Formats: sequence, C-alpha cells, structure tokens
Amino acid sequence: MEEIKQKIKSELDTVYIDSNGNKYIEYVDALCGQSQINICIKSKLKQKEKTMEIADKVLQVLKSENWGVYYKNQPIQPLEMQDGNALYKVNQVDDDEIEEAIINALTEEKPWESSQTDSSQNNNSTNG
Repeated sequence: MEEIKQKIKSELDTVYIDSNGNKYIEYVDALCGQSQINICIKSKLKQKEKTMEIADKVLQVLKSENWGVYYKNQPIQPLEMQDGNALYKVNQVDDDEIEEAIINALTEEKPWESSQTDSSQNNNSTNG
C-alpha cells in the first residue's frame, strides 16, 4: 500500500472562474475572458438602448403629427347602440403594441450576426 501512495502525486493550484462559469488556470486568461464578456454585455446594452430610442422617436413623430395606426383588416369597428343604429369607431392600434412591433422588427436576429458573434467568442476564449 505504501508503494502505491508514493506513486500518486497531488498538486493544489488556483482555478479562476469568470462570470459565465468558464474555468482558467492562468489569471491573465481569466481576465481576458471576463473582459470579452463585459464587452459583449456593454454592446448588447448599447444596442438595446439604441432600439428603444428609435421606437420612442417613431412614437413621438406619430403623436406630434396626430397620425394614428389602425388595423387594416378592420379599420372601422361598428358599435351597437340601444336604438339599433350603428356608431363607428376607428379600430386604432395601441401605442404599446406599436412600440413592441417596432422593437421586434429592429431586434430580429439575422443569422449571419449570431454566427459571427459565436465564432469570435469561441476564438477569443480559452477554457482551461
């Protein structure tokens, strides 16, 4: 038994872990990995802010010009009155729905953008 114990060696070392859970043996590698993560987060936040600014600007223009957006399939909605006559109302789209549609259109992921981002992250990070 003593012979076996002598052949087993152990070594304690520090393992560095970034915020994504990637493990690194070298501290410098962990710093590089974390800086890439931070750059990516800042870039996504900046893109989100830009998208919100565009959506807000479009809504401001609609309001300032007194323009409205309505549903094409049913632009006028009939309302029944008690005396049997019809009262008509413009079937207008809510501002929240317009904003959501603008944001969705601006943030649609293009296949080439995600593949470039994934490949650049894979090339820059080294897992230990």
